[in-house]
Amino acid sequence: MGTVDITPTPEACRQIARLFRAQRADAEVLAIRAAQALDALDALDTNALAPWGRDLLTAAFAALHDAERVRVRHMDEGLEAVAPYASTDDGEGSANGP
Repeated sequence: MGTVDITPTPEACRQIARLFRAQRADAEVLAIRAAQALDALDALDTNALAPWGRDLLTAAFAALHDAERVRVRHMDEGLEAVAPYASTDDGEGSANGP
């Protein structure tokens, strides 16, 4: 039985980088929206929600914000890892974003 070369091609690495950049952009938007939701909760009339409801929503939006920030960091690490293999001259931008 022979060995199989599974080394990704430069085109595959460029595709991975494009996908990472798209996922990173989505995570950035979600983190921003979660922060905006937290701000909106702070501005909301205290009688509009039960105290336990406010606490629950605050915790959920804070967790979402933190999770998306971690996801952005992981996407940045992934882009850095694939950058040497995805060198391109098609003007797609740096490894950390378009």
